[in-house]
Amino acid sequence: MSWFILAIIGHILNGAAFVIDKALLNTALKRSATYAAMVGGLSLATLVATPWIKEWPTGNLIPIVALFGVVFVLALWAFFEALKRSEATRVVPIVGSLIPILTLLGTMLLFGERLSSKQLIGFACLLTATWILTGGRFSSRMQKGTLSMCLIASFLFASSTLFGKYAFDHGDFVGVFISSRIAAGITGIIIGLLVPGVGNEIGKMLKPPRGSKKKTASPFWPVLGQTLGAIGFLFVHLAIKSGSAALVNALQAIQYALLVVAALVLKKMAPTLLGENLTRKVLTYKIISLTIAGLGMALVV
Repeated sequence: MSWFILAIIGHILNGAAFVIDKALLNTALKRSATYAAMVGGLSLATLVATPWIKEWPTGNLIPIVALFGVVFVLALWAFFEALKRSEATRVVPIVGSLIPILTLLGTMLLFGERLSSKQLIGFACLLTATWILTGGRFSSRMQKGTLSMCLIASFLFASSTLFGKYAFDHGDFVGVFISSRIAAGITGIIIGLLVPGVGNEIGKMLKPPRGSKKKTASPFWPVLGQTLGAIGFLFVHLAIKSGSAALVNALQAIQYALLVVAALVLKKMAPTLLGENLTRKVLTYKIISLTIAGLGMALVV
């Protein structure tokens, strides 16, 4: 299977996971840290694949693999916090537009890559789309705290991609993948233990108190969302191993289309379920900005 097909499948699955993430963060979970902890903890399920490991990471590769897993969970935490504060069809394109830019900048600094004139035009398109999504007149300006979370998430996601690309290029894919998920699992457990209220929220979700009339979140949707996200993560990194990391990241435009379609299909529930403002004017601006972002992503690579 080609890297392109792997990337397409991975981004479609991630897009479906994002829809579930946003719905849960709006209606069921009070803390973004709770979801980050759950994602990290569920990463330990990959241990079932240890019989297929040909070689575990060794030497100087171990800290790189560990950072790959740890930084990814921290990126998710920042991303979920941004999702909780604002609309998914604004947060996801902003983060997704910045990731290819930061990834390319990272490869320039670390691997000596240089940008072509076409890529510079793509950068301009991405920055324009980001400006429209964060400061356009179609809705209230995004708060600085939310924008900061988007920037932090983008930087951490790009860093995780660079760590992953290096690790996959220098080690056995399955060994690197599972080792990084172990690091992610440990990070999730630490978040659950140290961040106030997270462990209690997860406990109530897994085992609601007897006789309690207060509705609690079912573990089904978080598990489904993160199962889709985990499989999508695997496909995306298989694509990154055999193709260009920046190109694979740029294909995230597929996720944006899926989010817009989901918001349209669930239009009546979108304001409460997805936190989406879907007036005709807003939708027009979103489609324009997403089109510009998609064009920019195509040109960046």
